Amino acid sequence: MPPDVPVRDSSRLRSLRTARGMSLSALAAKVGLSKGELSKLETGVRPLRPDHVAKLARAFEIAPSDLVGEASALRAMIAPEPATLPLYDGRDLARVGDAAEPIGRVDAPAQLRSVPDAYAITINDLSNAPALMPGVVLHVHPGRAPALGDLVVNRVSWSPLAFYLRQDDDGRFYGLTLSRRRVELSLEEVERLHKVAGIWFVG
Repeated sequence: MPPDVPVRDSSRLRSLRTARGMSLSALAAKVGLSKGELSKLETGVRPLRPDHVAKLARAFEIAPSDLVGEASALRAMIAPEPATLPLYDGRDLARVGDAAEPIGRVDAPAQLRSVPDAYAITINDLSNAPALMPGVVLHVHPGRAPALGDLVVNRVSWSPLAFYLRQDDDGRFYGLTLSRRRVELSLEEVERLHKVAGIWFVG
């Protein structure tokens, strides 16, 4: 290990603590270390171990990889954080649309782990998502253009929340819910739809 790597990790630790206005004592108590031991970690007298990194990252509410330098040997010892997606409540989306805030996070399926802006929606209101079971979670791929027949998220009016993309014999696009409700769509509106990449049935 290069001799300056522990110093860089310790400097990062101190910077994170002071940026959050935390004293040595407060952080030490939060992670279950003595004040003296934490001081040695910050000054580089004692090198950080993987278990230190895990505890400190939780205290700072950051990923373990954000606590250590790019060249740190610790990076190879830190288990990668599981990929997650922001989870939205379908009722919030129906009420406020794009202004809705995530209610939590869920594990990302393999096909969405590297997709920027992918998200998930939990279905609780059957009046806005007819024939979808309560508790169903939709995994959404915002970067993939939906094809005819795909289940999509209705980001035009948000009601109904999801439907299948269809096209009639005259070339007009429309959405069709599982309860056979038809929603007329322009070409511009079709471009605003997001493809549902997967459905997770909870329970």
